[in-house]
This record gives sequence, C-alpha cells and structure tokens, in this order.
Amino acid sequence: MTETFHSSGEAGTHQRIIEAALQEFIQKGYKGASTRAIAERAAVNEVTLFRHFGSKLDLLRIAVEYEVSRMHFPNTIESYVELDLQEGFHKFILEYLMQLTRQSDILMLGFAESYSHPQVVDSLKHMFWRVRTSLQEYFSSMQERGKMRAADNYVLAQMVIATLHTAPLIRKNAPKDVANQLTDERLIAMLVETISSAYGVSSARP
Repeated sequence: MTETFHSSGEAGTHQRIIEAALQEFIQKGYKGASTRAIAERAAVNEVTLFRHFGSKLDLLRIAVEYEVSRMHFPNTIESYVELDLQEGFHKFILEYLMQLTRQSDILMLGFAESYSHPQVVDSLKHMFWRVRTSLQEYFSSMQERGKMRAADNYVLAQMVIATLHTAPLIRKNAPKDVANQLTDERLIAMLVETISSAYGVSSARP
C-alpha cells in the first residue's frame, strides 16, 4: 500500500527517516546502506526507525514511493497541443518529463533492487506507465490536429523516456569531458529537433 506523507510530530520523524534513507541509499546502494547510518542521519535511534518501518526493505520501498509521489503529472495536455510541435514538445519536456532526470538516482536504485525485491517496483511501473501514456496521448493529439505525421507512438514515447531516464547515468559514469557536454539543455534541444524534423508538419500552425 502506498504511504501517505506528512511533516509534523511523529510524521515529522517519519519524514526525516525517509529523507535520510534516500541519501544513504543513493550514496551507498541498498546493500551498502545500514539502518544504523540511516538512523544517525535522521537523528533517531534504530529502535525508532524500526518502529516506523518494519525492515530496511520496507524503508527502501516507501522511500521510492515517496520520490514517485513528489512527481507532477499534468491533468491535461491541452496547453501543450495548442502550440506547434517544436514549441509544445519543448514545453512538455521542460515542465514534465525532466523529472525523470532529476529523480534518476532513486529510480535507478529502485529498478536495480526490484530484481531481488519485486515489491519495490510496483510504484515505478505505475509512474512510467503514466509518463508513457501522457506522451502517447500528446503525440496522438498532435497527429489528430494535423501538426504531426503518423508514427509508432508507443515506440516513440519509449525512446524519449529512455533518453531522459538514462542521461544522468551516462553523465555519472562517462569521462568528465563527455559528461560536461551532455547537458540538460543540449539533450532537450536535440530531442525536440529530432522529433520535430522527423515528424513535424511545417505548414501547421497553433
């Protein structure tokens, strides 16, 4: 069941433990993170930690759910499809999809641990399903309005998600001169240019 997150009293302690766990998991991975170190970061003892969370695995699951709960999902794509493909897609990525790069560390950790602990991946699957569905809906709406040529929208959405989700991992592990060139700005510009050039309809207007 998805955790509800608050920030006062006992819930404040709960929140501190989650945030401390996120830092510890991201820096050391699930196996390297210890509940003692997490408790120290949160300024609580281990008894308190286990009173709030039954196990380290529960803490990882809830930490991943917490990060997913912080992500913003648009209620409507109308403000994006009113624009031409180049401008609207740029806005869509900037305001919505760049969350995949900002949350990349904990999302990658969650997926890595999901092989050993499949219960961790449920919230991630739902989040990626929502992202992919929104992208497919955006592309379909643009095609219906005559602003975009026909495409395999499922595959196109997966390609966009994969690019944004894996870019931080490449930056982290690539040589510094390579990582410095793979900026968010260049990544967005190339994605927009590639999609617009391949599928845009030049005569379309908002």
